[in-house]
Amino acid sequence: MAKGDLIGHIDCPSCGIEKGMRITEDKNGQPFGYCEADCSQQLRIGGDARRVNQFFAKHPHLKRPGTDTHTEEKPAPAPVQEPIPAAPTKKTGMASALDHFGL
Repeated sequence: MAKGDLIGHIDCPSCGIEKGMRITEDKNGQPFGYCEADCSQQLRIGGDARRVNQFFAKHPHLKRPGTDTHTEEKPAPAPVQEPIPAAPTKKTGMASALDHFGL
């Protein structure tokens, strides 16, 4: 998202018009409200991470900046294949003789 991208709408806290306040991102990527329905009230929400978190907790219908709003199905991971064990090598000569004696 970029500066001015629409996050959503909330009820205006000043004039009370339902979904009258447009919430967009300010220049710092924080939510900012403007009542486009009636009173032109401005609402600065950003500046404090705790306040921003409380705002989004109160308005869960808003899309939070930096999150993907589309839920795409991710392809299933490929099945893990067990490695095929290498065939044992045939020992010849001295190695075969030592194995015979358990050495």
